[in-house]
Amino acid sequence: MGFSELGLSPEVLQAVSDAGYTNPTPIQEQAIPHVKGGRDVLGCAQTGTGKTASFVLPMIDMLAAGRARVRMPRSLILEPTRELATQVAASFEIYGKHHRLTTALLIGGESFVDQERKLDRGVDVLIATPGRLLDLYGRGKILLSDTHILVIDEADRMLDMGFIPDVERIVGLLPETRQTLFFSATMPAEIRKLADAFLRDPVEIAVAPPASPSATPGWPQASCRAARSGWPTEAPTARRRPTRNGCARSFSRTASRA
Repeated sequence: MGFSELGLSPEVLQAVSDAGYTNPTPIQEQAIPHVKGGRDVLGCAQTGTGKTASFVLPMIDMLAAGRARVRMPRSLILEPTRELATQVAASFEIYGKHHRLTTALLIGGESFVDQERKLDRGVDVLIATPGRLLDLYGRGKILLSDTHILVIDEADRMLDMGFIPDVERIVGLLPETRQTLFFSATMPAEIRKLADAFLRDPVEIAVAPPASPSATPGWPQASCRAARSGWPTEAPTARRRPTRNGCARSFSRTASRA
C-alpha cells in the first residue's frame, strides 16, 4: 500500500514525496485512516516505527480548514522532553509546507515572551512539554477550551519522568468532546488505566519495532532506543491481550473497524 491509498490530500502527498517516501510503515498504514476518520487511537509502537508521521500527516489535513483564535490552540501534542517536542515541530514544518498551519513550541529553556507572542497570533498546532504548558496556563496566557485534537506521545516515558499528574491536569482542562491519540512504547497497567480514562472506544494498534534503523530512514522522529523486553515479534495480524511489558498486535473494540 502506498501513501496515496490512505486518504491524504494531494498537498500532503506531495510533501511526503518530496521527502523521498512512497510507502507507509505499518503504524502509519494502520493509524492514518482512523485518525482521519475522527477515531480515538491507542497506538503501541516504539520510536523508530514511524509513529510520529502517523499522527502528523492526518492532522495537517484535518486542520487545513478553520482558523485559530488568540491563545486558543486547535490541537495539542504533549511530549515528555524538549528534544522530542522539537522533532515533532520539525515534522509539521516538513510535511505541512504546502499548508498554512501555524505552530507553536512550548518547551523549557526558551523565552516566555516569544512563546506568548506566538500564542497571541493564534495557533493551529501546539506542541508542548507538560511543565511549560502549565506554566503558561497559570499565567493566563493560554486557553484550552477550543482544543479538539489531543496527542499524548511517549506515555510510558511520561510515567517514568513523573509527568502523569501534569498530564491528567491538562486533560481535565480540555473539552470532553475531542479526539485523543495516545501512543506508548509499552503498556504497563498504569498506562492502560490512563488510556481507558482518556480515550473513548479507541482503535488499538500495535506494531513491532523495525528490524534495523534503516527500516524507516529519514522520518523526523525521536532517536531510536532499544526494544524493551516483552515486545512481541509476531506478524501484525495476530490478536493478543496486552501484557504488562508489551502490547497487543492490532486490536479494535469494534472488530470490523480494525
